[in-house]
Amino acid sequence: MINEFLIPQGFKDEVTFDAYVEHEYKSKIIDYFRLNGFDLVKTPLIEFKNNENTNNFLIEVKKNENQLRIRNDITPQIIRLVSSRLKNQKRPLKLCYYGEVVRKHGTMLRPERQFLQVGAETIGEKNVDADIEIIDIAYKSLSLVGVQNITIELSSRIFLEKLFSKLINKSNKYKLEELIRKKELDNCLKLIEPQNKEFIKNIFLCTGNFSKVNSYFDSLCIDNETTAEIKNIRKIVSKLVLNKKDNLYFDFCEIDEKNYHNGIRFTFFAKNVRGEIASGGRYFIKNKNLYETATGFTCFMDTIIRASSFENVSKKILILFDTEDSFKNKLVNEGYVLFSIFERNGYENLKEEAKNYRCSYYLENMKVKSV
Repeated sequence: MINEFLIPQGFKDEVTFDAYVEHEYKSKIIDYFRLNGFDLVKTPLIEFKNNENTNNFLIEVKKNENQLRIRNDITPQIIRLVSSRLKNQKRPLKLCYYGEVVRKHGTMLRPERQFLQVGAETIGEKNVDADIEIIDIAYKSLSLVGVQNITIELSSRIFLEKLFSKLINKSNKYKLEELIRKKELDNCLKLIEPQNKEFIKNIFLCTGNFSKVNSYFDSLCIDNETTAEIKNIRKIVSKLVLNKKDNLYFDFCEIDEKNYHNGIRFTFFAKNVRGEIASGGRYFIKNKNLYETATGFTCFMDTIIRASSFENVSKKILILFDTEDSFKNKLVNEGYVLFSIFERNGYENLKEEAKNYRCSYYLENMKVKSV
């Protein structure tokens, strides 16, 4: 028999101050998106099952009824939304969102199976300026909530896809992908034809900081598509303004596990913090006769809280219920969160009572005191 108080692995009750911090950070990020013209939308927690993603929780339904699933990612919901209800709105369409997602399986870097996603998407704009705006907004929103020592890893699947398209023995593709994940160049060279060896070497050479790899970028320009992508990447670099302690890193050997990004991808990491903070990129939207390009990103609030440099201290203060409203308003304006106790008798040691109620401060004789 399962203990009724137990929670499945990968889930948790959040009863610490982090629950408030997550709410505050989410609101700051969403407000920043909205100030930059991104309209807030809200999508449902449950949808019809319409793909073969095995990381979904399915909901039991009656026979002959459509299967339902709990969402494990909000970006596909945005794709559904812009392909249906918003398909006739003028492009580019700029949307932002937040919501909990639930996954059937965790990963080594992200064992959590439920977490809050916050993100933004630009739909229907081919110009690389849309990517620049999204990356810049992502970077500034993370800085806004105290994330420092950021590394932005830029990638693009165009170069590896070009390599795979040139393979004579197509059956080697999956073996090659696995070796590329492991960064085993020597073993990769054993699987590909002589005419492709130089290109994969150049892809591997374009791994590192921009100052290191920029000189190798021209070697990837083997046709109009790859030349245009390198031009876009260099424009992104020229427009992004990063703090001195932050870093731009390139890795064209990254394999996109989600498999819906078709061009430039980016992932945000913070020094000494487990897991990615945010990720995104460019993708296509296909729905019947509708075919358009989009770019966007999602950030993960649990990782952001771990990465934030802010000293998140609760300013919860214990006060007596009959404290005058004018003084209460003064405390609120100073950033305090008021916790009222209702009877004076029995509360002789306000400091101890403040500790009992997990308050960092208490009000005694109209003076604020620390616990």
